Amino acid sequence: MLALQVPADVKDLLYSVINGIGREKIQMDIASDIDVSTRYCLEILDNCKSRLSAQANDEMLATLCEALLHFMLTTSLLPSERKVSMHGADLDVVIPSTWILGKSPNKSLVIQVIRGNDLATKAKQAGSVQPYRENIWLVSTKKLQTRYRNYHLGSESLEYSCIISDISAFLSEKGDRGLKLLHGR
Repeated sequence: MLALQVPADVKDLLYSVINGIGREKIQMDIASDIDVSTRYCLEILDNCKSRLSAQANDEMLATLCEALLHFMLTTSLLPSERKVSMHGADLDVVIPSTWILGKSPNKSLVIQVIRGNDLATKAKQAGSVQPYRENIWLVSTKKLQTRYRNYHLGSESLEYSCIISDISAFLSEKGDRGLKLLHGR
């Protein structure tokens, strides 16, 4: 196998693994039980990491985490905005929307994907628009020493694979059950 050089290769690998499992199967399973997302995240990550093997570096794994997060948010129909700017802050993911974040920040999450040494910058940007520290979640390849909730690829608390279930629980607790589809009108 040739060495993967660019993030696009990581995304191609991710979607190859997803297609091997079956996009529709994943979507149907998660639609019937959101907590199944944890198992799928683990399975997809393990498969991708084994294919990357020694080539995997922090940038590749962060790209993998971010792309998988985007796929799982779409698959689970959880409301989100991705790669947005708000009041000059660059945000990776906002749950459920920047409108809600501006109006009711206690009902919104800001999720930042940490690459390399950008923890301080990403946390500062998130904190500039989200006054509730507990609603700033960080995704990283390794456990970070931070005061924010940190989902990571390690096996200690707050494993990355649980993030979709936790987002769903957060939205349910805040009174937003996800995407609402209009029928008829």
